[in-house]
Amino acid sequence: MKETMLQQVMTAPGEIIFRELPMPEPAQGQLLIKMMRLGICGSDIHVYHGKHPFTKYPVTQGHEVSGCVEKLGAGVTGFKVGDKVTIEPQVFCGKCYPCTHGKYNLCEELKVMGFQTTGAASTYFAVDASKVDILPETMDYDEGAMIEPLAVTVHAAKRYGDLTGAKVAILGCGPIGILLMQTVKALGAASVAVSDVSEYRIALAKSLGADHVFLAGKTDLNTAMLQAFGPDKADVIYDCAGNDATMGQAIQYARKGSTIIL
Repeated sequence: MKETMLQQVMTAPGEIIFRELPMPEPAQGQLLIKMMRLGICGSDIHVYHGKHPFTKYPVTQGHEVSGCVEKLGAGVTGFKVGDKVTIEPQVFCGKCYPCTHGKYNLCEELKVMGFQTTGAASTYFAVDASKVDILPETMDYDEGAMIEPLAVTVHAAKRYGDLTGAKVAILGCGPIGILLMQTVKALGAASVAVSDVSEYRIALAKSLGADHVFLAGKTDLNTAMLQAFGPDKADVIYDCAGNDATMGQAIQYARKGSTIIL
């Protein structure tokens, strides 16, 4: 009898089931990954509440993951059973203009695992080896599942260019905002200020290295920028909240000479 596994399926907003399926065999060019950790993204929460505009049901979620190589498909090289890995969740065509110019995240036919195509929320997951990255042995599975959101912040940070000595403001310090704060400091930013509506989140950001923290709604942003950076204010402002208020604030300061990255 063929070995079975469990797979998560969201059948409708607010409804999740676990179904038993045969364990998949890796096709040519694929790896079979035993899933070890799976993060829950804010976008996954939107899907749960039926508020994600680009996801249909049923859908199997899971795009922030880490796992262990269980089996190699035919033709796969560079991996071995037992490798600790993570998965790049973007499924792209490789032929359109963005893809052929190194911007596959903007693919004209882009699908993301867990949203428009099957995600990794199962005991085992068969995936193209080209989408798998080996993790350092010193990295644990919890850390490995954070690679995908961390990659988002590294990409955002590098859009500015050389951050050495930069004064950086980050509006919103949820997981992405805090990871971005840590990323820009690692890339040489001299001073980083963050704001959020949550006292817990700004306290966490402060404990993890933010130089200045401000409670949104209680502190005027103009005053906060002056306190943090002086009359020249921030060199670059990142909006990690994505609402009308923060985007408006960021645009306001972009007009005063700051670079804005939304």
